[in-house]
Amino acid sequence: MRTIHILRSGRNYFIDGIFWGDDEEGVMLYLRAKGVSPDDITKALAEVAQAGQYLIQHEAVTQPVL
Repeated sequence: MRTIHILRSGRNYFIDGIFWGDDEEGVMLYLRAKGVSPDDITKALAEVAQAGQYLIQHEAVTQPVL
């Protein structure tokens, strides 16, 4: 199980303590790359906009090394 912390301060996003600026599209791309479902991303961004923070817990996606 992987936990991703998303915070928003003003217009700036932070994911697991890493500064992302105001780039919401970049945040969405990063979460997709980590295997977060589109529904969970939408829910997370809505909650971050309302409460300023959100935790995503999901099964980590692993890919075999060829």
